[in-house]
Amino acid sequence: MHLYNICQSIADDLTTACDDLEDFLFADWYAAAQLPKADQRSTKPACKTRAPRTLAEYNLAIQSAPTDANLFYGRGTVRYRYHDHVGALADYNLALELNPQLAAAYTARAISYIHLDRLTDAIADSDRAVELHPDLQVAYHTRAVARSYGGDNTGAIADFTRCTQLAPSAAAYYNLGVTQLTSDLYTPALASLSKSIDLRTEIATYYARSVALAGLGDDFGTNRDYSAALSMETPGAGSLYPNDEHAAYFRALARLARNQREAAQADLQTTIAICDRHHNTALRQLATAKIAEIDRT
Repeated sequence: MHLYNICQSIADDLTTACDDLEDFLFADWYAAAQLPKADQRSTKPACKTRAPRTLAEYNLAIQSAPTDANLFYGRGTVRYRYHDHVGALADYNLALELNPQLAAAYTARAISYIHLDRLTDAIADSDRAVELHPDLQVAYHTRAVARSYGGDNTGAIADFTRCTQLAPSAAAYYNLGVTQLTSDLYTPALASLSKSIDLRTEIATYYARSVALAGLGDDFGTNRDYSAALSMETPGAGSLYPNDEHAAYFRALARLARNQREAAQADLQTTIAICDRHHNTALRQLATAKIAEIDRT
């Protein structure tokens, strides 16, 4: 998650910039997002044949057009690709100084803020992006993540719901479903996860839906989905997205329901490790509490 023109859509920018991004959620959002074009009033990039792609090319382009907000935004996405979140943040700041109406830069800066564990700032930037472009799906996604990580599942559910309305996708319904499930909203979670499975079959979604079905007392459905997930597992090769903390968490709950305590604890430890990387404080607390509950029994 290739860059055709610096004034092309932010979706194209982020697809190029984040092709090796470790974060499962964001990677899927970038690929699916329907986003606006950058401000066409900005000075056009100096590069005539194609947009800059490397830091060196952006540096040269910025020397030629130092007032082009899009160039600073683009350089920020390249820095973000290499996990230089502080450098990316500095470039997004410069882009927004030059063009305070650039919704794409607010959204990108919000994502960097999340990586830097500045959730309040991430929400504020997402708010501004939504004000500027009410149909900017990735801004709702970003705000939903920030809210979820901080424990505001109600706000996160509202934003993920908006994402499913703007651009229905398996990822959007999955994100909505696991957030609902984290809040023990089993019926809406079942509906969201079922829509996700209808659009794309994923192991993690089956595990999560099995937990939702268990919460609703549907033993047949629970066992059916758990068996479906097991049948998709690849022995010794890893089966879940390595950066999806919810996948590990809900597989842990599914395993715990079958008294697979050791495997469940391993999944919960994985959940905590991913949460630490993502600054997902809320889910980390749930996983830690579940481990303590296992230890007591």
